[in-house]
Amino acid sequence: MAITPRPDRKRKSTGTPVQNGKASKLRRLHTKGFPRLTLDFEDCHKTLSQKQLTDLILFACLGKTHDLKQPEWCRLHHQKKLSGVNVIILEGLTQLHFYRYYLQFKNLRKRYKIRCSLLASPGIVSSELLNTQLASSKSPSPLLDENDSLPKKDLESQKSDLSSNPIVRKYGTKAKGLTSYLVSAEEMARNAFPLKGSPAFQSFLHTQSDEQVTDSSPLYGLDCEMCLTVCGKELTRVSLVDSKGCCVLDELVKPKNQILNYATSFSGITKAMLMPVKTRLKDVQAMVIKALPRDAILVGHSLENDLQALKLIHPHVIDTSLLYQREFGRKFKLKFLAEAVLNKQIQNAGMNGHHPTEDAMAALELAQFFINKGPVKARQTLDLDSKVMKHQVPKNAVNGAKDDQHRDHIRFADALKTAGLSGVHLCQAAGNGKVQSTDMWSTVICSSDQEVLSSSSCELQSHFLSVVEFSSFVDHTKSISEKCLHEHIQKMLVQLREMCTVYAGPLPKDYTEKSVHKLFRCCGPIQFVRLLDGTKRVHAEIVFEMLEGACVALETLDGYELAGHPIKVVQRPVKESTLDLEIVLKELEKDVLNRNVLYAMGIAEVVYCPAFTQFGPTEGVIRPKETSLGKRRKDVFIKYQDVESLEVALNSSVELNGKKVKTCKALTPCHLSSWTSHTKLSSGEITTTTTTSTVLQGQDVSDQLHQEVEMKKLMRKLDKKLGKLFQSLPDRTLSVVILPGQKWTGVEADGLCLVSVKEDFLT
Repeated sequence: MAITPRPDRKRKSTGTPVQNGKASKLRRLHTKGFPRLTLDFEDCHKTLSQKQLTDLILFACLGKTHDLKQPEWCRLHHQKKLSGVNVIILEGLTQLHFYRYYLQFKNLRKRYKIRCSLLASPGIVSSELLNTQLASSKSPSPLLDENDSLPKKDLESQKSDLSSNPIVRKYGTKAKGLTSYLVSAEEMARNAFPLKGSPAFQSFLHTQSDEQVTDSSPLYGLDCEMCLTVCGKELTRVSLVDSKGCCVLDELVKPKNQILNYATSFSGITKAMLMPVKTRLKDVQAMVIKALPRDAILVGHSLENDLQALKLIHPHVIDTSLLYQREFGRKFKLKFLAEAVLNKQIQNAGMNGHHPTEDAMAALELAQFFINKGPVKARQTLDLDSKVMKHQVPKNAVNGAKDDQHRDHIRFADALKTAGLSGVHLCQAAGNGKVQSTDMWSTVICSSDQEVLSSSSCELQSHFLSVVEFSSFVDHTKSISEKCLHEHIQKMLVQLREMCTVYAGPLPKDYTEKSVHKLFRCCGPIQFVRLLDGTKRVHAEIVFEMLEGACVALETLDGYELAGHPIKVVQRPVKESTLDLEIVLKELEKDVLNRNVLYAMGIAEVVYCPAFTQFGPTEGVIRPKETSLGKRRKDVFIKYQDVESLEVALNSSVELNGKKVKTCKALTPCHLSSWTSHTKLSSGEITTTTTTSTVLQGQDVSDQLHQEVEMKKLMRKLDKKLGKLFQSLPDRTLSVVILPGQKWTGVEADGLCLVSVKEDFLT
């Protein structure tokens, strides 16, 4: 693997690092304790079911009552601080409509930070939501005494539940040697550990560590305290303890830069303590390196922060914040783990701060407990229900499903009233199974979308939950036959496919489709190739699986010499369907879903991704679904935590196995990685489709153009209404926009859900 700067390739900056840094700092200050929704990058491409979306809305409204839990596909932080929940349903719209009229949906693209595919719903979305049955919390089942034994069936059920725990998922059920729990190189890169060869840590010193360690290698607990200086966080104290719990190093360190904040309540460091200290960073670096044997394994909690403060690189570490895993990438605090696992109280000095030796010892003992007892015991120790309630389960749990059948249930709308919350439903008509007005739910019938919007401004402030339905698109298409709808969908699919297409030529006369495929496959997975015979020269049409493939081909193969003559690679010819193509591509590049995301082509194995994660900490890696031909993919999407890391990666040249890895800024939204599956057309099929389209246009070109103009106006007006409605929401409101999707004869178009929490400083 070779990495060199790429001076010949100037990338357009995605933002000024300083400005982005200030914006990020401002955002962190504002969002502290603020309700927010997070979604792992690896889960962005998954398609949600209506039930999964309903789970989020139910939890947002009722929290952990009625046996409700955090939804599996995302995590809602600080649910109790939500001021309301707003659900907007855009009847008749699909994911394809959103991307076909992408430029018209400015407000949706700007304000909603999470966007996921949604399975087309066969029923009425609002009715399914409000009529959902929940477990009643009025009569809790009796509980076992802590000395009672659990039935055999229940014990088996508990054992099967272990597989869903993140600790057991990662490490299995059997205890292993300590080297099995080392943080991998990829995981270290993802969590910003200092790594050898990384440009960001070139000035860091290396410990005298062996390349390999064994299960008998010694463990050393490490913890550092930092203060805030004019140059950021700097080291003020370091503690190192050996595997027997003896403190081998505890030193105060004087930063070389001016101190702005001693952070005494956390670090325990005061001005008086550092006044006589003469030890500097380079001194304690030498002390730590000398104290560690060559086969030492460092243990700590969020150890990357300590190593960054020490400016040391050590390849063999165990991090208890990663060892004792939680769902969604969350981490337990060291204080909680010490109490829950070790039954030990730490960090109780109040305003006097933490003691690093105490914290280093706690992390070391936590690692030793995990290694000696195994993952299952560690998981059971952290099970709060078993910790606090001593395995309290229903006495009749032996009856399994029979017990659940006899539990009382309550409708969601009734549960809202019981919780003292009110709801309102605004729509154009109340028929077709929609929820009617009741004493716990108010329905406002409107005559138009404009009236729905006007009524919303009055009603939203008075109710915790609001369901708003816009039906203008359905009204617009009532008179259109199913055949016309089918043709309209096909046209949208073809237009989306055209964005993945490039043309190349002139080509040598002996060039075949196979030859063209071999030349262009280095840019990205190809859907198909078609040769175009001109009067004198041969050209080719290349359709990629992804938008990025077309962009990389334009950037890297335009001017490429074949048989001594340069070829030209261009985008599709200008016509009505491609007039706004350049604008759409630029907007896709700026899309919130593609923020800090890199596309790389030429990576056969995910294990090679450290070649890119070394440029900075990442949030995850996604490999798109298999190609249309079922071949193994060699392209990945890598999301960085900050724009600076992305810029470094874009402007660096990476080689794997002697071949350059081609990169570009991500364009394809992650949940649309398989959109071309709708248009997997062979060269023969594309001719048929194009001919049909031409015939239709020849029949009535003016009608089609008029219809397209009307659709754009309709979508633009709808987007403005959604923007105004979002502005009228109270701050800290969870807003969910649903495009339900559609099912026609022979065609099923997925829906789309967009989710955001309104934040006053971003609106």
